[in-house]
Amino acid sequence: MNMNGKLNIETCKGVYEPAEDSYLMIKTASCGKKVLEVGSGSGIVSVHCAMLGSEVDAVDINGQAVECTINNARKNGVEVNTFVSDLFNEVEIGIKYDTIIFNPPYLPTDDNIPGSEQWDGGPDGFRLVRLFLREAPVRLSDRGEIYLILSTLTDIEGLKEEFSHLRFEEAGSSSFFFEKILVLRITS
Repeated sequence: MNMNGKLNIETCKGVYEPAEDSYLMIKTASCGKKVLEVGSGSGIVSVHCAMLGSEVDAVDINGQAVECTINNARKNGVEVNTFVSDLFNEVEIGIKYDTIIFNPPYLPTDDNIPGSEQWDGGPDGFRLVRLFLREAPVRLSDRGEIYLILSTLTDIEGLKEEFSHLRFEEAGSSSFFFEKILVLRITS
């Protein structure tokens, strides 16, 4: 483990850089014994959980992000099991997680700009969120928790209605000039 207990994270070309939402997730999410981070990016959240003693699986659709996560785990002296996966496609069926973390592309836009997949959540901001929420609950252990970041620029109440079988609770937030980002704690 890193000698001073502080994260030492390098950014990587073509990979989402840690930003306010990443730091909010670190501050807010409880890392369980077994953690899955979907969309690990630089690996900052996965490395944080591993430094707290969690057994961590980290996946990203971007191979560069997976390499970045591996390098940042090494740099911090922790082990993170990483692999390329489109959401849960390559995550072994039957494994149950105490914590599943996802900082998705959540901005409501459809810019189709190269690289926009890091922030472009589609017209309503939920393009990947819906797919994630359909599968994440079956991957949870009995008392498992999901931590998800969303923006107030989206219809969060509509999403809650759509997934009314899940319990949503605001776990943390940060306000900006034009929006508020929320970390939602979701349980079955």
